[in-house]
Amino acid sequence: MSPEESPSVGDAYDRLAETYETQEADPYCADFEFPATTDLIPDVAGKRVLDAGCGHGRYAEWLLERGADVVAVDENAEMLDRARRRLGDRAALHRGDITEPLEFADDGEFDGVVCGLSLHYVEDWREAFAEFARVLRPGGFLVFSAQHPVDEYVAFDAEDYFAVERETMTWSADGEDIDVPFYRRPFSEVVNPLLETGFRLDELVEPKPRESFAEQKPESYEKRVTYPTFLCVRASKSE
Repeated sequence: MSPEESPSVGDAYDRLAETYETQEADPYCADFEFPATTDLIPDVAGKRVLDAGCGHGRYAEWLLERGADVVAVDENAEMLDRARRRLGDRAALHRGDITEPLEFADDGEFDGVVCGLSLHYVEDWREAFAEFARVLRPGGFLVFSAQHPVDEYVAFDAEDYFAVERETMTWSADGEDIDVPFYRRPFSEVVNPLLETGFRLDELVEPKPRESFAEQKPESYEKRVTYPTFLCVRASKSE
């Protein structure tokens, strides 16, 4: 399949949008990635926070419940429509690409940025991190989650660990297989782009699933409790 014929992230999420919210109840989200990521988010009461790549608005809703002033952005119109239904007028929602200038945001406007499982659709993270740095005030926080580079390297039987490569994962929605493209990368292409765009690395977590995960997926739990699956990071914009 040529690049022109390959599925795009937008096409995939147009097809996934209707059922995507059900993924929130999946143990990989509910008992693994989501709690590990939110544990890294500092007190947001009274803070202005950007949910970058908001999808259905799960993180935006969590931030609102803790007193944040939330602005959310996503490139996919179908996902944004569902986020609007979920959040109503409690948050300002915009359509935009996190690798390009966010025209709705001023320099230093935000106290924090949260980006949950969206960066693996981006080839060069420097683009997104540079824009996050622009819209953050000095000292503002960035919390993001991603697939773990080791897990992706093994799962996709990659020949060159050090390459940033386009891969395709297959999701199921209403019994239909949907190909979703993403980029796998080495660990250095997680950390170095962060440092190069003006951030300080504060905490890096390779989470283990919570015990509640084992109740629904006991076999997977035995593997995931000893094997890296997700990567959760908190950084701050240099003063």
